[in-house]
Amino acid sequence: MLRSNLLSLLACLTVASAQPPAKPPRLHLQGAGERPVQVILFDGPGATETYPSSINKAGTVTGFYADANGGHGFLRDLAGYFVTFDAPASQNIYPSSINSAGAVAGNFTDTSQHGFLRTAGGQWITFDVPGTFPNSSQNPICINDAGTITGPYFTGTEFYGFVRAADGTITRLSYPESTYTFAAGINGSGTVIGIYNDAGFNSHGFLRAPDGKWHSYDVPDDNFGFFPPALSINNSGEVVGSYFQGGTQGFLRAAGGSFMTFDVTGAAGTMPSSVNSTGAVVGSYQDSSFTYHGFLRTPAGDVYTFSIPNAIGTYALGINDSGVIVGSYQDSSYASHGFLLIP
Repeated sequence: MLRSNLLSLLACLTVASAQPPAKPPRLHLQGAGERPVQVILFDGPGATETYPSSINKAGTVTGFYADANGGHGFLRDLAGYFVTFDAPASQNIYPSSINSAGAVAGNFTDTSQHGFLRTAGGQWITFDVPGTFPNSSQNPICINDAGTITGPYFTGTEFYGFVRAADGTITRLSYPESTYTFAAGINGSGTVIGIYNDAGFNSHGFLRAPDGKWHSYDVPDDNFGFFPPALSINNSGEVVGSYFQGGTQGFLRAAGGSFMTFDVTGAAGTMPSSVNSTGAVVGSYQDSSFTYHGFLRTPAGDVYTFSIPNAIGTYALGINDSGVIVGSYQDSSYASHGFLLIP
């Protein structure tokens, strides 16, 4: 049975100063003419590892980090200040999306798995679906500026999507006559995107309009790969993601339905992760030695690549409308940390 519990403002909030260096280093994006950007590296307070997941228009980042006491959620603004938060009695927490007001959505685990909404004012709301949320930071629960939340859930035998309206009403999403529906994102108008399998277990992309109408599209070979890809939709209705055809490749589907593929030159795999309202795309790619780097594809189609110095892997996760990029990188001991690239 669906339930929604409004809890009091979290008692365990910590505000800590984490100012960037007085003279932050600069990085040059490699491409058709170098583009210098300011780079800020960050971790949660006392963190051993930090995993950013989403950035909003103001440049506030959400995600989770681990310290000696376990995992915690966080907010970090552009000035470098952190707010940390935990779900009540939680074992794990995965904040995965933040909207313009600063409301955060994600999932957490206590004795079972739950969705959550942390409002911009710090109130905590939990909600459940008729199954379980996939217990991983790689399974997104997304929120738009209207407070509508979407994501995937699992009944034990099948995957479905859900939409939670701002009033708490939850609607199950299942593409007609499908065997699998995985909701992966939402834009400002309430259009939900994801993938589904038909009766023959062929995979397709979908858009579900706010009025409930479904639209299907295909990638080459109908192959989104073995695992659900990262998909992103902007307020103009442009969708980016990846598919598999001899390797992982990127695609951009225009609002009108036209479809194009793209790759970073020389890459063994290209994996877009986010598109902003101007049409700028960020993501990650693997070079010939299968090392991960970040990329930026401009609305004009120019591609720039970058890597955090001394990192063994760089992953671009999100970009806001000001062009600020958030991501994570791995150090030589394979520990994860956060970064921001500011134009």
